[in-house]
Amino acid sequence: MGELWQRDAWALADAVRSGKVRAREVVDAHLDRIEARNHELNAVIDVDADGARRQADDVDRRVATGSDPGPWAGIPIGVKELAQVEGFPDTHASLLHEANVAVADAHEVARLRARGAVVVGLTTSPEFGAVSFTNTPLHGITRNPWNLSRTPGGSSGGSAAAVAAGLLPACTGSDGGGSIRIPCSYSGLFGWKCTFGRIGAGPAPFDGSLTSVHGPIVRSVRDAARYIDATGGPTLTDPTSLPMPAVPYEEQLVSGAAVASLRGKRAAWSSTLGYGVVDPRVEAVTREAAEMLVQRAGLELVDLDVSLPAPGRSWGILGAVELAAWNLDAARRNWDALTPVVRAGQRLVDKLRPDGLLEAIRRRHELLLATAAVFEQIDLLLTPTTATPALPAEGAFNFEVAGREVNLFIASAAFTAPFNMTGQPAASIPAGLVDGMPVGLQVVARRHEDELPLAAGAVLEDARPWPKLAPGW
Repeated sequence: MGELWQRDAWALADAVRSGKVRAREVVDAHLDRIEARNHELNAVIDVDADGARRQADDVDRRVATGSDPGPWAGIPIGVKELAQVEGFPDTHASLLHEANVAVADAHEVARLRARGAVVVGLTTSPEFGAVSFTNTPLHGITRNPWNLSRTPGGSSGGSAAAVAAGLLPACTGSDGGGSIRIPCSYSGLFGWKCTFGRIGAGPAPFDGSLTSVHGPIVRSVRDAARYIDATGGPTLTDPTSLPMPAVPYEEQLVSGAAVASLRGKRAAWSSTLGYGVVDPRVEAVTREAAEMLVQRAGLELVDLDVSLPAPGRSWGILGAVELAAWNLDAARRNWDALTPVVRAGQRLVDKLRPDGLLEAIRRRHELLLATAAVFEQIDLLLTPTTATPALPAEGAFNFEVAGREVNLFIASAAFTAPFNMTGQPAASIPAGLVDGMPVGLQVVARRHEDELPLAAGAVLEDARPWPKLAPGW
């Protein structure tokens, strides 16, 4: 089965629960990996090695007395620094909050702990999760283990780099415009964004709460299912939070019910969504993966011209307004502390007239109607996850894609952000390599049909297994 740090989280947890492996061994193996290799990536920060070992020892004591610590028994995890872990820095990757310390765990973190997970430290993110590369004044540049000159993406960039390099078997992520799917596409991982509200948020305010979904950064489809089973469900602090399905996702996966549910479903392919552009090599690789999915899952491929309203401006305005609710007063006192995208967004809100906000709300409704019309004709929409392989590690804002000058949104989030606006579930599935770098196939379903993108991932994981770790790690 290889070294402990090479194994999937679900397999490690089951070994710990059965007494075949001690949680302390698992945690020490990953702490050693972090000590030896994290300096190359800058992915894991604020490591609490002593605290992690104490948590692991507690798991081992429970196993020894015949108690089941839970489905995440002994699994060391990193928590994206936009979420709260009691006693850890609570900066949101921003100089505005560099002195803050979390007073309580986020619900997601508390649920993972309650099911046996061991919090090792935090993982890096861009400031407030605002861009699709991870580079901040607080922590510097985070690098992709597939190629250190490239970014692992954002905003769950540190989580993706840590998991793809085997520093940790699983990390938390969040996705307000692609921030799980983009890093997973760039880093060769399975990225599953559930229906909006599937994991109840809080108790603290969270970045991108109008569009953001919490979720896993993991290497395997089964790990993703186990993660949502452990963390999902309603919370009293999140009025949008949803109940979990009657049958756990991992059970649907293992029994074959999830994959069986795909047969006969209608799918359509789009490489533009009506406004985007994609590198022809990325299009070829992801289209090939889509065709294999259609064949292996027994899908019906529908010839449909998918043309949606471009969501970029309305998505950006609504995100900036939500962020301003908690940060504009601090930003006004220190504009120079902010990174360029965050500063531009907060200045926009500071001068925003009501008509601008009203227009953004109307544009979102247009997108909802257009997407609903598409999903009246199909059950699954297949697209590239991103327009290109991973961008430069330092980050950039303007690019040429397929001979067209585009901005950062089109280069990275054009295919992902619409489905944050609509709240639909979507997954990025490793599809292959372009210039030696991973690219992902995105599978989108209707709200509440979360098992379909999960099942699509399982089909391709079986048909064309992807590397669980970046080469050389």
